[in-house]
Amino acid sequence: MPDLTVRIQEKERLFDLLIHDLRSPLAIASTSVHNLIQRAERYGPVSDRQRPVLERIARNIQKSQNLLQEMIEILRSEEGFYHRDYFYLEQVVREALVEALEVVSPQTVERLDRANTLQDFREVLDQEGIAIEISGRFCRSLFCHDLRKISQILRNLISNGLKYRKSRLHITLNGEQNLLITVRDDGPGISREGQKILFGRFVRIEENNPFQWSGLGLGLAGIKTLVETMGGTIAFESREGQGTTFTVDLPPLVRRKENGLMKDSILKGKKILAVDDEQDVLDILEEEISGSCEGCKIYKATSYEQAVELLQQKAFDLVILDIMGVRGFELLEEARKQDLPVAMLTAHALSPEALKKSIEMGARAYLPKEKLGDVVPFLEDILQYENEEGWSRLFGRLGDFFDRRFGPDWRKSESQFWNSFSNQVEGRFDRVVIK
Repeated sequence: MPDLTVRIQEKERLFDLLIHDLRSPLAIASTSVHNLIQRAERYGPVSDRQRPVLERIARNIQKSQNLLQEMIEILRSEEGFYHRDYFYLEQVVREALVEALEVVSPQTVERLDRANTLQDFREVLDQEGIAIEISGRFCRSLFCHDLRKISQILRNLISNGLKYRKSRLHITLNGEQNLLITVRDDGPGISREGQKILFGRFVRIEENNPFQWSGLGLGLAGIKTLVETMGGTIAFESREGQGTTFTVDLPPLVRRKENGLMKDSILKGKKILAVDDEQDVLDILEEEISGSCEGCKIYKATSYEQAVELLQQKAFDLVILDIMGVRGFELLEEARKQDLPVAMLTAHALSPEALKKSIEMGARAYLPKEKLGDVVPFLEDILQYENEEGWSRLFGRLGDFFDRRFGPDWRKSESQFWNSFSNQVEGRFDRVVIK
């Protein structure tokens, strides 16, 4: 038995090394293929016959990278590593659904891409037999946890449901304290014998599966590991011929209490004005800032008028402004009249255009609400560094995030502005300064 245990541990170490060593060659392959497709001026034009082959290679490299990232997230969860992200569930579940559909129904993704409004999006889903319902506290409030891991859980459960359903898939997210995720399909169900091994690694339930989807069978085992290391539970109900329902119960990620004294932050003793039309966001900001450094005074406003009044009455060291809901860009103008450093905060105005406008109007940072858990280092940078160095450090932290959200070529439409901006920050625009 000891020898078996040692062999298992050695295999696990080899597995971990394999995962990490694959990242570099896959990244090189991905970059090389995209350069061939997109940079004809350097590598020569791609023929009409070559392009679909290169695009197929690029898609499959991306699938391999996604699978590798999922394995890494599982390993990181076992080690207790989590990012504190704040996010709205609607956006996350929509993205997870689209990613899952890209595998089983690419034509549906094309139709969703053409949907110009939320109503159009929902009509396409209804035609495909897919229903999404979000209710409870997190229908309107930010949820705090590791965004990648939540996305991975949703993507795998939705993908599993899409593969095995006959015609319907129902996705429900609700809860007041914990997040409750339910994914129900009307597929063939799982036999009693299959249920006993459902969460095993590299297990595929072949019986009652008329669809014969390919895959490693690692998904549900990985999801179970993720959920349990995140302090949650996963359960399922299934009967042969009557479909399957998976239910995940996840608590939000809470800030760990630090032992000893708080760090001596440059924010200590500063007066900060935070403006957002959502009280939850203001409470999160106060909790994150006060929980990391003592002596900060946080003033909160939920409207443009309240913010203007506070700006006229008090002397602030730093201002945090939501873009939507409180006329954020107008408030930016007011704050800049007093030469105050300003961080723009957004969820619904997360776009290259809003980022560019923030820079042009003199903001010192542009922060997605998903990164509220890391807000303190961003605010410290604003006070500690000059404008160019501060933006360089921000892109060091968020460059990859912007690429994922906006697409790898998001700067092309305003290439002159971004090239000039890169020169202003001494060419460090693309360099990862901080991890």
